[in-house]
Amino acid sequence: MRRSPAARLAPGEWLRRQVNYRFAGTHGGDWTYRLDTLNVAHGSATIDLFLGTPTRHVDELAALR
Repeated sequence: MRRSPAARLAPGEWLRRQVNYRFAGTHGGDWTYRLDTLNVAHGSATIDLFLGTPTRHVDELAALR
């Protein structure tokens, strides 16, 4: 999978990056799903910063079958 290019943030901005995965099981064909979310801020941040809407959002979510 090709990743998104690097993102530059100005002071006070923040970014949310989301990517998901599917892992095939070794017994019986079961699989597991994983969703990773990374929030990154540039500069000082309030305690509730990541509860709002990000300045930038990198969506790397794949359609999992």
